[in-house]
Order: sequence, then structure tokens, then C-alpha cells
Amino acid sequence: MEFAIKETPELQELPEAPASEKGKLTSERFAEALSQCKTEAECLDQLLWEELPEREKGARLLAALGFQSKAMRYRDCHATGIPVDCQACGERYFSRYRCTLRFCEFCGPLHFSRFMEKYREPISSFVASQPTRRGRTLARLTFTVRASDRTPHPDEPRRLMKLVRRWFKAMMPGGTLWGCIFAIETGHELNVKHPGRQAGGWNLHIHALYYGPFLNHAEGLELWKRLLGDSGGFRVKQCAGWRKNPDRAVRRALVHHFGYIMKPAAISAERTVALEVLFAGIRRVHGLGCFYRLPKPKREVANARCPNCGQNLPLNLRAWHKSERSPVAGLEAEGRRDSRKLEAEMRRARVFQGGSP
Repeated sequence: MEFAIKETPELQELPEAPASEKGKLTSERFAEALSQCKTEAECLDQLLWEELPEREKGARLLAALGFQSKAMRYRDCHATGIPVDCQACGERYFSRYRCTLRFCEFCGPLHFSRFMEKYREPISSFVASQPTRRGRTLARLTFTVRASDRTPHPDEPRRLMKLVRRWFKAMMPGGTLWGCIFAIETGHELNVKHPGRQAGGWNLHIHALYYGPFLNHAEGLELWKRLLGDSGGFRVKQCAGWRKNPDRAVRRALVHHFGYIMKPAAISAERTVALEVLFAGIRRVHGLGCFYRLPKPKREVANARCPNCGQNLPLNLRAWHKSERSPVAGLEAEGRRDSRKLEAEMRRARVFQGGSP
């Protein structure tokens, strides 16, 4: 089957950067920053790089690569908090600061919850509202490329996302009702699933949740290889039971889809910083077709409540300012307690007692 792949201005490949510039932007630039940080640790702190805490190593690397704001936020995340006092009962609490970096181990679940809230209800409602499901499928798609043992160039994720858009444009006939959300990811730093791999986990791949006509696997694989100009992989797996219970099928698919966001694919500080640099300025999740600009679900915004009396805690509008944050050890020494931790413990106790969370 021949595919008509039109070259549009927005789908043109990015201009090829000189080899020296690419090196500066990727592995060589990162290696220079790492070497500089190790030298500063030995000369200024009289410590080996391995002796520094992981958070401190990540913050210093981010600062050396030019991300000073992210470095300060990453260093303070979960180690500092914002004090808050209940005006009704007088209890004293604090709320741990969150850096909201996308590859932070503490903030990953926050991004996961945000994406699940944004996409689960609109997608399941859209699928359930269709008058017929004959000739249609809800499936998880995976696009892979040849793995490399070096950090990819920052332009490579953008190029792959454009190729995915071109793939759907060529595969979907005109006037077809279809929708898709996709995100680009890398392999995990640890070779747990693939002990014999040699790419170090730097295999870029794209996960997608697709709704529309049935797809021909052979045609899709052929088109993907043509777009890449190289070897690549394409897999399709239909979501089980989606016709009987679309909401459950969509929820399970999104949990798998966003699981890479909840648990960042990094263990060491070096890998975390490399991922932050690689995906700087790139959106994690993209929508196409009918899943583009889905209606936003109604979100109830409420203040945190006092675990003791249930009254609303005052909202600190300057919580993002560094001057409002204090070390957690100092806040605990003042007799303050973590409000989020107390709330989670109370919800867990209610569930074990047979109540609702």
C-alpha cells in the first residue's frame, strides 16, 4: 500500500545542527558540567562527588547546565516546608515544598494525578457516547526507534513527535472519527526488564492511547519505518473489555500510559538531570484528532483542611517564594506536624475501618 506523505511547513524536519554544536548540547556538554561539579566538590567542599547527597548532586548539575531556578527548587523539594497555623483550633502544621520538576521522585505522583484527572473522564465519556462501536478499537500503540548508547540530541524527541503526527495523518482516511493521546519517553536507567541491553536505557519510544478504526499492523510498521528512514518498531494492543466497560478500560490504559510519569525512569542524580535537560521545553502529553482540546472536567478547588478540627487552613499566596520556606528539621523542632502526612494517615485509617477515604 502506498501512502501519500505530504510535506507541510510545520512538519519539516529541523535543520541539521553541526556535529560540534550537537556535542555541546548533549553528552559532551553534560560531561563538562559533571567534571566541573566534581572538581568544585573536591576543591571547595573537600568531599568526593560520591559523598554528596543525591539531591545536592542534582541541584549542582542543574545549576552548572544553566538551570539555576530548577536547581534551587530541586534542592528544596521535600527538604523544606511552608508553615501554616489553623486559626480555629491553633494547631501548628507545615506543608512540604514541591519543586514540580517532571523527573523528581517526589513530584512524579503529582503529575500522574493531574494527567489522570485531565484525561480519564473526557476520554471515557467520549468513547461511551459513540452510537456504535462496530469496526472500531481502543488500543495502546507503541512506536520505537533504534536505540543509542548516548544521550539523544534535544531535537530528537521533537522530531519523533512530528513523525507520529505525520503517521496518523497518512493512516487515517479523510472524514474518519479518531482520537489519540501520546507521550514520548525513554527506557529506565536500571536494566531490570532487559538485562542484556546495551543502549543504557536511552531508547526513545512513544506510547499512545488510540480510538478509531482498526489498524493494519503491517501497513503501520511499513509507514513508520519509511518516516524514520531507519529501522523501528510498531506495536498495537487492544484494551481488553473496552466495549463493555469503556471507563475501566480507559482508566487501566491511562495508568499504564502515565506510569512512566509517576515513576521517573531515573535512579541517580546524573540521570535525573540528563532527562530534565533532554525534555526541557517539551510537553509530556499531546492530543490528536478528537482527543485534541478535550473538554476540561470540572475541578473543585478547595483549601487544605485542618486534620484536627476540619476547618480550612489559611492559604499562603507567597508559598512559592524561597523566603517563605524553612528546613523541615527546624519546623519539626518547633512542634509542627506535616499536614499532608496526617491527612493521608487519617484517610488510610478510615479505609481500614470500612469507611470511605
